[in-house]
Amino acid sequence: MSVQDTASRSKGMELLDIKPIAVGGDPVSLENKVWLTRQQHFEVVRFWN
Repeated sequence: MSVQDTASRSKGMELLDIKPIAVGGDPVSLENKVWLTRQQHFEVVRFWN
């Protein structure tokens, strides 16, 4: 993920680890990252809480 890509996509977005690091997700793999809106992020992390 380039700095330009991060800056352009991060406005109003949150970067999420698809498979959380706590359960074995890779913290540096780009395949384990996804940009979500704040509402989408809330709905996804709600599952883990």
